[in-house]
Amino acid sequence: MPLFAQQSGATLNYRDAELRSFIEDVALETRRTFIIDPQVNGKVNLISSEPITGDLLFETLLSVLKVNGMAAVPTSSGAYKITKGELALGDGGPVDQTMSGDALVTRVFTIKNADPMTISAAIKPYVARTGSSFAREGLPMVIVTDHADNLIKISKIIATIDVDQTVIRTLNLRHTSPSEMAEVADQLTAQSGFDGAARRLIQSIPVKGSNSLILKGMPEVLNQYIPILTEIDLNNASRGDMRMVRLKYATTDKMMPLLQQLVDAIQSEKSDSVSQGGQSDVTIAEFQQTNSLVINAGPEMQQRLAEVIAGLDVAQDQVLVEAIVVEVSENASNELGLQYILAGGDSSNIPFTVANYSNSAPNILAATGAIVVDDSGASTGTSTSDILKAAAVDSFLGLDGFALGAAGRLSDGGVFGVILNALASDTDSNILSTPSVMALNNESATFLAGQEIPITTGEALGSANSNPFRTIERKNVGIQLEIKPQINDNNEIRLDIRQEVSSVSGPVSSLSNELVTNKREIQTTVRVGDGEIVVLGGLIQQDERITIDKVPLLGDIPFLGRAFRSEGKARENTNLMIFLRPTIVRNQVEMARVTNNKYDYMRQRQLISGSDLSVDELMKNVIETTPITNE
Repeated sequence: MPLFAQQSGATLNYRDAELRSFIEDVALETRRTFIIDPQVNGKVNLISSEPITGDLLFETLLSVLKVNGMAAVPTSSGAYKITKGELALGDGGPVDQTMSGDALVTRVFTIKNADPMTISAAIKPYVARTGSSFAREGLPMVIVTDHADNLIKISKIIATIDVDQTVIRTLNLRHTSPSEMAEVADQLTAQSGFDGAARRLIQSIPVKGSNSLILKGMPEVLNQYIPILTEIDLNNASRGDMRMVRLKYATTDKMMPLLQQLVDAIQSEKSDSVSQGGQSDVTIAEFQQTNSLVINAGPEMQQRLAEVIAGLDVAQDQVLVEAIVVEVSENASNELGLQYILAGGDSSNIPFTVANYSNSAPNILAATGAIVVDDSGASTGTSTSDILKAAAVDSFLGLDGFALGAAGRLSDGGVFGVILNALASDTDSNILSTPSVMALNNESATFLAGQEIPITTGEALGSANSNPFRTIERKNVGIQLEIKPQINDNNEIRLDIRQEVSSVSGPVSSLSNELVTNKREIQTTVRVGDGEIVVLGGLIQQDERITIDKVPLLGDIPFLGRAFRSEGKARENTNLMIFLRPTIVRNQVEMARVTNNKYDYMRQRQLISGSDLSVDELMKNVIETTPITNE
């Protein structure tokens, strides 16, 4: 038998034996399970002078399979699948960093310094014919599937190549700003990779404090490009003292005072600036039509001012502030009163008695006076009868609710009258307003939707009313929203806000044209996160008033006392809350999302209301009628 079992192992003796037979013998000796592909075949010539243990026998099997172009791949069940090398490569081997021998293994090498594509090309000649290597641009890894012993050799090759061979050098600048020179270095050393992606041969870091540029790259690359950058810096020394800077986002009216203050501070610190390059003569002018600044100064001062402008002239984020004002109120009132008058004539013994209440209309005294007094001879309109009739009419004009009355004269010339008035009113209101406004960071914004109403502030009459005049002030009434946002770290917004909701309540009284306005105002400063809703404040108010006018003693008599008193009840409940939601808008994508939400809402509202002109048609008309100008 080719395999001679002994106590300490097995002695091998194979001459032109079938590969399948050898695999069967190893399976019996090592107690392992093998799944053999039908295409597996070959001859085995193997002789051992000493006994071989089970683990060493299995390693010997892997070597025999490698010689015959085969490989054994472990399965999830613990068995080994034996197939041809190219087929075994597709199945792969275990991802293991410690295995050795001729087992098919997959290892992942993390590349720290070199280019993965370069390393993959360097190790390709050392990968077995049945192995493979994989690398991808932008992925700092190389994946190799090969026999374990060969992977050990490949790992040493990768370790030799994957080392940081770059050096760091510092370039001191005299006439060019570090940020400007960094842009020049990046553009000068940029090149395209194998996949078309841009890469740079030199990494540049500007250091503004020391006016220098830190460069990192291969020594031969730095030796090639540093002289070029030095020459560019020297050439900038000969440029003129005047420089034009066009602002991108900031405005010249806000940038000018800051730059002038900075120049004054620098010149005050350097009293000998004239001997240091003539920096004492610095002039900054603005041209608002093109939003540009013109700087007349020495090269060093120009460089310092250009760095300040570049740091300040950046795009500002925007904040959409949406306020929600909700007011729910309920008003209810009840009035019930009885007025009467009884008076005898000149020769009558009937006493004069009357019950009249201030909270009741019409007034029974005014009505009785209009009936009793008669100045028929007077026709000027200023007689006592005319005055009493006008008072009676005014009293009836103030009537609310239901009134029932009767009046007449007695036989002796006396008069009597009675008026019963009753009123019940109930008013509910639900007011919701949602003003919104968009503002730049640290910029104020105002929104107003309402009316201007006239308010009398003064009135004067000349002698004998010859030259009367009145002064009037216009006042805004409606919804007002004033904000100033400030975006802090962690998407938190500090917001100065003033919110006002006002309306016209009506005239002060029936005898005056002056107006009474309702006003809800809150002014505060809050901190709120992006997109969060915060309550600014509110009011929960309950008012209940009971008014009783009565005749003393008589008004307290049960049941009968109702004829000697007038009662009024009023109840008012008000619930007012003001909410706020700010949203940070950082780019055009977020701006489009916010705009589309509002735009779609208006479209839906118009579709529901059945409007003839939609928002789309309105925008189309605006675009078609707007002239196009070429700047």
